[in-house]
Amino acid sequence: MTEHIIVVTDLDGSLLDHHSYSWEEAREALSLLRSEGIPLVLCSSKTAAEMHAWRKKLDIRYPFIVENGGAIYLPPDASSGKDWKKHVLGMNRADIKSRLLTIRDAGFSFKGFLEMTVAEVMDATGLDEASSELAMMREFTEPLLWQDEESKKPDFGKQLRQQGLEVVEGGRFLHVSSGCDKGRALLWLKAYYKNEFGCEPVVIALGDSGNDVSMLEAADRAVVVKSPVRTYPAVNHMDTYYTKLEGPAGWNEAILNYMTNRKG
Repeated sequence: MTEHIIVVTDLDGSLLDHHSYSWEEAREALSLLRSEGIPLVLCSSKTAAEMHAWRKKLDIRYPFIVENGGAIYLPPDASSGKDWKKHVLGMNRADIKSRLLTIRDAGFSFKGFLEMTVAEVMDATGLDEASSELAMMREFTEPLLWQDEESKKPDFGKQLRQQGLEVVEGGRFLHVSSGCDKGRALLWLKAYYKNEFGCEPVVIALGDSGNDVSMLEAADRAVVVKSPVRTYPAVNHMDTYYTKLEGPAGWNEAILNYMTNRKG
């Protein structure tokens, strides 16, 4: 039976350099996946607007996952000419905002994207103005800049759970959502591809931070990409590869390693 592989990847700090957002060091592995016809699914905290921009830059027409699993976008049928289809998993952002305001009144200090100017988002992310505007077009999550003591984070998480919310720590922000994470989105996508292929696909997932853990643990093979700004996140998976190189260089290392061993 033919083995059907899917690669599902985080962007910032994994396929993209944490500081420059370059993917140049992953070019060889990207070309190999393309030549082998292996689907590359982008799975990020980024918005749909950002992800559409990135899939065009990377020349990818496969499904993609936005806002830490808030929704999955499926490409239009080539014959129909219809727009991308959206499968929603997450809570509406407006509902998240109202619950966050209640929690802040309990004595926590943080600042969400909804309260930030474009200039402040540019400063926090290192993005240019146009990219920052796309990053602010959120639907299912609210990124927060934590402005309080680290020791208060566990209690903050408890308060969020009491409000039906969840929080994961990404490269720069705390990401608050409800009803979704990257792992749940990956499992939905795996079922989608099982229907497409007629058999269970083998999923390789790559990520570098806490908000990637659910995705890595839901995959068949987990790749933890070395980060220049934090230690490896703890991943409970028997088949986990920790890259020696950072960011896109580590991403390239892991994909080439897997493909070589697969053929060897």
